[in-house]
Amino acid sequence: MPAYQILRLIKFLGVILYAGGLIGSFVATVHADRKRAVHAVASPGLVVTWIAGYLMTTQLQIPLMELWVIAGLVLSLVSQLALVHSVARGRRTLGAFVSTFAPLFVVLLMMVFRPTWSDVRS
Repeated sequence: MPAYQILRLIKFLGVILYAGGLIGSFVATVHADRKRAVHAVASPGLVVTWIAGYLMTTQLQIPLMELWVIAGLVLSLVSQLALVHSVARGRRTLGAFVSTFAPLFVVLLMMVFRPTWSDVRS
């Protein structure tokens, strides 16, 4: 199996971990379980996703300064920070969920459509 396909699988598993931790942090009723979902599931999942994504860009020789790569990094960080903030403050509101899920959804759009800086200029 080529290295790129293995990296895609690892990245997909990282995304599943992150999304599972995000959902678990809002579904769990005990605060300790919510914290565990964020810090033991979502956070490591995001790190795995970032590392695999970086290695995929090196395999494909994609510049790290592409719009979709930068947007993916920034928005996934925004999602993570919103997730940590919601658990630290004990918030399980719809607004807290949207503030964590919306950036993640935009990251998904960026990874699928891969807009570049030249798309913005035209």
